[in-house]
Amino acid sequence: KTSLLNTLNEGKVYGIDVIPQLVKLSQTNIAKQDVDLLDSSTVHLRTRDGWKGYPEGAPYHAIHVGAAAASFPKELMMQLAVGGVMVVPVGPDGGTQYLYMVERVGDDGVVVGLNLNGDDGDEMGSSRKGVFREEDYKVQKVLGVRYVPLVRSD
Repeated sequence: KTSLLNTLNEGKVYGIDVIPQLVKLSQTNIAKQDVDLLDSSTVHLRTRDGWKGYPEGAPYHAIHVGAAAASFPKELMMQLAVGGVMVVPVGPDGGTQYLYMVERVGDDGVVVGLNLNGDDGDEMGSSRKGVFREEDYKVQKVLGVRYVPLVRSD
C-alpha cells in the first residue's frame, strides 16, 4: 500500500504499524521491488500507535488507515492539512463497519505540524492553541466494509 501511494503523489510517505514485525515485513516487501523509495527516504516506515499517527511528519494531504477504528481517530484527523483527506474504516471488531472519507475543511482547531504564527508551536508541533473541532471536518460515509481492528500500543 505504501509503495502504491508514493507513485500517486510526489513527496514523502509515512507508513506506521504498532506491530514491529509488520513494519519489518513492509520494509522487506518494498525493498524487493522499490528499494529506491527506501534509499531516497521517500518512504519512511515506523513502529507507532496508529491511533496517534506520526505528528512529526504532519500536516498530511492524505491519510489511509488500514484497520478499523472503534471511533474516529481525532489525533489523526488533527494531522490533516486543510484540504487533506483521510480514508478510514470505523466500527467495532466483528460488527458493522463503514469506510469514511474525512476532509479537513477548516483550521479553527489544532492543525498539527503547521506553524502559521512563526512561533515554535507546542510540544506536538501545533501552531494554534486549541482543541479538536468537528466543524473543521466534512465526513462522508462511503460503503460497508470489514477490517481488522486498529489496535493501540498501550
